[in-house]
Amino acid sequence: MGLTRSGRKAAVLCTAVVLFGAPALPAQAAPAPAIQRPASPDMPSPEDIAAAKSNETATAEEVTAIERILADAASAQEATFAQALRANNSYSDALVELQARQTAATAAMAKAEAAGQEQDKTRKQIGQLAGDLYRNGGMNPALSTFMSGSGEVLEQAATLEAISASRSRAFESAETAAAAARSLTAAAEDANRAADDAARNAEARKTEAEQANAAQAKAVADAKAQRTVLVDQLAQLRNTTVALESARVDALDRQREEARLAAVSAAADKAAADQGAAGRRAGSSGGSPIPAVPPQVVPAPLPAPAPPAPAAPAPGPPPVAPAPVAPVPAPAPVAPAPSPGGSNETAISVAMTKVGAPYFYQYGGTGPYGFDCSGLVQAAFAAAGKYLPRTAAQQYAAAPVHVPLSQAQRGDLLVWGSAPDFYHVAIYLGNGQVVQALNPEEGIAVTQLSRMAGMQLYPYAARY
Repeated sequence: MGLTRSGRKAAVLCTAVVLFGAPALPAQAAPAPAIQRPASPDMPSPEDIAAAKSNETATAEEVTAIERILADAASAQEATFAQALRANNSYSDALVELQARQTAATAAMAKAEAAGQEQDKTRKQIGQLAGDLYRNGGMNPALSTFMSGSGEVLEQAATLEAISASRSRAFESAETAAAAARSLTAAAEDANRAADDAARNAEARKTEAEQANAAQAKAVADAKAQRTVLVDQLAQLRNTTVALESARVDALDRQREEARLAAVSAAADKAAADQGAAGRRAGSSGGSPIPAVPPQVVPAPLPAPAPPAPAAPAPGPPPVAPAPVAPVPAPAPVAPAPSPGGSNETAISVAMTKVGAPYFYQYGGTGPYGFDCSGLVQAAFAAAGKYLPRTAAQQYAAAPVHVPLSQAQRGDLLVWGSAPDFYHVAIYLGNGQVVQALNPEEGIAVTQLSRMAGMQLYPYAARY
């Protein structure tokens, strides 16, 4: 990650990435006299700087050493950022899972309650039948017609058979209702346990995210103090000003960032070319051509769920002979209602209207108070009439087209991480920029893609 440009607000990328910065001083101003030196064994001492100024060769070597320290600090920043970004994503995923488990538990409890009511109903029917038999000496009053000697024998036999069948069905219905109630009650208990486990997991992930963000913030503060000292030392060695050296270091950072982005893009192009060549060879030998796109390595998401139905009366009785019910699986989260029509430009427009809004992973991160990275993408594309699944990994996997990074177009999705565990997603704007939900501090912003190229930027884009 590059260092902060002089006079520009530090950008914290997706989870508290803040690039180091030092205020630009006028050319005639002297450096601040009392700079707090951070503890670092690699930092040159004032004596080292004075000795290095003794000759031109020593000065050049010390300048190179300081520039290397700054570059290493930027790399360490990226690693700390990536750790915090993964932790925040894990927390978001845990909240999504918790919501799904809670929904499943609520549905399972409703089914169990309906089954219990049906069981109570059949118990009453059996009780009435038992009382009827007892009051009539073990015989239903309807059987008295058989004792009178009136009626045809065949009609009497048919009536007796019908009465016996009705009583048999009543007992069978009672047994079925009892079995269904037991099964659905067990399923509801399992679903509640799963929801409790998901709640504990979410709380643990929240703690990890808070710790990772705090560690990243401390690394930012330490690195900023280090950079202030090092830039001042560069100004002394090169007989320039802090402002000029800060701008020069920024330019070096940009070069490194752009070189990394170019390397990621070139790697994707080479992989696509190799796959294309393999496909042509397979085709010429009679085999099936290999498409020049990355394999679908992430499991496909569940189909889009139907919108939630309005409140309805309690469910009817369970089926006559239900199979044993397994624990209720977590349903896919419900996406925002899509608007008819629209395009990827619509999605971009919606995302851009959110710039400056908070990053927010509480309650699922899908708005209206704020968004996490995949929640922003899902909501923006829903406004364009396109349902996308909930997580970054699912959103990449579900896309019908994947292209090398160099072929990315406006509206494509870029992801970070390694398949299948992508931990961040952003919408590409073209011209090397993305719009994305960054972190709880910085919210939603437009960011230079090159500044994130060293954080496991995946070399393929997803297109809807």
